[in-house]
Amino acid sequence: MPLTPDCCGGVGQDTSRESAPCPLCRKKGRHVENTTVRHLLRKEMEEKAGQEDYYLCMDEKCDIAYYNDRTGTTFRKKDIIVPLWFKEDADPRYACYCSRITQEEVIRAVREQKITDMNAIRKYYDPEAASQCKIKNPAGRCCSPVFGETIKKAKGFKEH
Repeated sequence: MPLTPDCCGGVGQDTSRESAPCPLCRKKGRHVENTTVRHLLRKEMEEKAGQEDYYLCMDEKCDIAYYNDRTGTTFRKKDIIVPLWFKEDADPRYACYCSRITQEEVIRAVREQKITDMNAIRKYYDPEAASQCKIKNPAGRCCSPVFGETIKKAKGFKEH
């Protein structure tokens, strides 16, 4: 399936729930469905997730990954199986979680292979690519915005 803002069957930005502040950094998070959180938690943490949805803490310095303001449940970065691309210590920084393509690989494809299309880059690294953003991307959404920003960053690079 081609990467588009509507890939994953229309999984897009959820605006139905007002964001609660993170209990650690107090910044507002991004709503994420329980299904996403459960798929990304370490096995020993799954039961703790319950049936409630969560918020993803978007602060790059905060140690919280997911939190639920109603139950008081929090999961830290160490409780999930993938790094959060926007956290300052993310390693690697994925541009595409479904195909496990890093931002560095996207930049390399743009600069060295002169590929500037998301779908072409994805096929270059993962010919059998399949979109499963709802369960593989920590935000539970398509990665096309992050992927697109990484391509723009690579295009703007000027070697001296």
